[in-house]
Amino acid sequence: MRPLVPASGPTAASSADHAADHAADRRVPSVAARLARAAWLAAALITTLAQPVQAQLFSDDEARRAILDLRGKLDLMQRDVNRRLDDLQARLERMEQGSRGQLDLQNQLGAMRQEIAALRGAVEVQANDLAQADKRQREAALDLDTRLKRFEPTALNLDGKQITVDPNERRTYEAALAQLRNGDFKSAQTAFQQFQTAYPQSAYGAAVQYWIGSSQYAQKDNKAAITTLQSFVQRYPEHPRTPDALLTLGNAQTDSGDRKAAADAFRLIVQKFPDSTAAPTARDRLAALSAPPKR
Repeated sequence: MRPLVPASGPTAASSADHAADHAADRRVPSVAARLARAAWLAAALITTLAQPVQAQLFSDDEARRAILDLRGKLDLMQRDVNRRLDDLQARLERMEQGSRGQLDLQNQLGAMRQEIAALRGAVEVQANDLAQADKRQREAALDLDTRLKRFEPTALNLDGKQITVDPNERRTYEAALAQLRNGDFKSAQTAFQQFQTAYPQSAYGAAVQYWIGSSQYAQKDNKAAITTLQSFVQRYPEHPRTPDALLTLGNAQTDSGDRKAAADAFRLIVQKFPDSTAAPTARDRLAALSAPPKR
């Protein structure tokens, strides 16, 4: 007699396939679902094997064949379930790895965004520092240029001649000249003499010597004035101030009683510099010297 196949056997296999497919469709099976499937398999096995009444209907050989058949089916079902579980586990692991990869990528992107923001902030700080440094450099350059101009040679016109002098040299000369114009002849003389010592090669040299002689004459130091002005005329015979120097020299010589030397000085003005502003005065002084003395 052919053994009867328990009705629960195929139904159990079909239900197992259905459960595995359903779990696969869910993609991420939970731990509870796995435990439920394991419990169901155990119950199915117990139900199948625990039917003693039906087993008594078969002979020993038929019973052994039925048991072997059941075991075979159970093994196939178990292998199929294990295969499905392994497949689902692999899919789950891939999904978990993908999730971890996406999380890592998101973390990396977040870190990169923070780094970019920090770099932008650093660039802005550097740009601001650079702008401030550039501003300070321009200001320093302007200040240096202004300060250097105070020491750069200055071009100017003196007695009809273009000269170049140091700014400090010019200030010293103009300070001494201001004292002379204010009538402080002694201080002016000292200042001009100090200027000669400080600037022996100055373009103001001729003018300084002339003003020293004029200051000496203004102080009635005729002897010193004659020496200084004679040196000036010999050294600068064509200088624009030479006619005035000769006039002052003649006056100092006249005051000193050297009428002949004075007349020579006045005569030189009339002969060599007839168009100078000093010439009319020199003619008058020369005529006075040539006139016979009054009794």
